Amino acid sequence: MGPGYFPIILSVLMILLGLVIAGLALRGPTMEHSFGQVPWRGVLLLIGAVLFFGFALRGLGLAPAVLVVVLVTAWSSRYATLRSSLPLSIGLAVFCAFLFIRLLGLPLPLTGPWLSPGHWSPVAIAPASSTMPPAATSGESR
Repeated sequence: MGPGYFPIILSVLMILLGLVIAGLALRGPTMEHSFGQVPWRGVLLLIGAVLFFGFALRGLGLAPAVLVVVLVTAWSSRYATLRSSLPLSIGLAVFCAFLFIRLLGLPLPLTGPWLSPGHWSPVAIAPASSTMPPAATSGESR
């Protein structure tokens, strides 16, 4: 029973739970549109938020990535308003930053390089030096 024992037990339990739920769903009576319409906007926004978090965490940093993800997932609901979603996203960003960076010590940037002005400013190309390197002398002096 090493460090990988607990995650294996959890994954086996989750697989068994998924099989039980799938079996119950297949065993029940089939009715067309028994669950109603699929909320495609919510499904797409949730999947997009997870993908965004995965791709933008290192570039944006933890706090901005969590802020955007919580706002996008709140927008997937019909009942969420900006007035309630904004404090929630700010609070979760602060909590996640404190928990993962400060308490757990994970090497995540609070704000990433994409938010620094130096990342987006054009790199100044140094002008070519007008001095030529000294030519090799052949031992003769003039």
